[in-house]
Amino acid sequence: MSALREFFVNLKKGTEHLNYGREILRDWGAEHALKLASRDQPISVYDLGCGHGTDIVNIRQHASIQTTAAFRWQLAGIENFSEYQKECKSLGIATHAVDLERDTYPGKNASVDILIANQVLEHTKEIFWIFSEAVRLVRPGGKFLVGVPNLASLHNRLLLLFGEQPTAQQSLSAHVRGFTKPDFKKFAETGGFFKLTEFRGSNFYPFPPGIARPLARMFPTLAWGAFFNLERTDRRGDFLECLSGDENFLETPFYGSPHNPARGRKLRK
Repeated sequence: MSALREFFVNLKKGTEHLNYGREILRDWGAEHALKLASRDQPISVYDLGCGHGTDIVNIRQHASIQTTAAFRWQLAGIENFSEYQKECKSLGIATHAVDLERDTYPGKNASVDILIANQVLEHTKEIFWIFSEAVRLVRPGGKFLVGVPNLASLHNRLLLLFGEQPTAQQSLSAHVRGFTKPDFKKFAETGGFFKLTEFRGSNFYPFPPGIARPLARMFPTLAWGAFFNLERTDRRGDFLECLSGDENFLETPFYGSPHNPARGRKLRK
């Protein structure tokens, strides 16, 4: 088994950058920005985990080269690592050092056009709180672009078939959640606050780049990464309502639930 694993690891070398689906988020974000180009107010892009600011910069650049319209941008996000904060500042991205899973995110209600969470949610427990804040921040018609490892990818299915742990969620790993398209769609659309408008896959283990790209396009639910284009509806309220009532009680009291209340905040009325 170890020799076979080594063979497939070597086969897929050079594809790791495809896991982040940069082109997917770039295209979705730029497409939405172009629809807002003639608007008077700046286009607000907010990244939950900015890192180097790559996804925000990609959207800004890709949108700008497709039109002669003069864009105005308001770029921000959450990032706690000081070196990344410096990088983002140099790129015109304002960063906020807050706890993604417990704090109210800086930003007014219904003020964000494009919210990004790329390779973030699999690292978090308090996903209900994160979605509650996403619901609060994104304006109706705005986008929430999410990228996560796909628990149902081909290579994860094969690993399970042979009694091995899927790479998307392992004990000796930073990942604490696993996602598939049907499960995440059900979760994201709970309460009617978001609607899934498009789904794509990125990378395809254990194949090399020339094969991985077309396979991910043809069979997105088997790809390494799962990418969701969620559109904010005009539904008002709080995503945390899905945790209310005894029938919705979960054995783990998530932050913001009636069993583990969050600090007060102003919600959209």
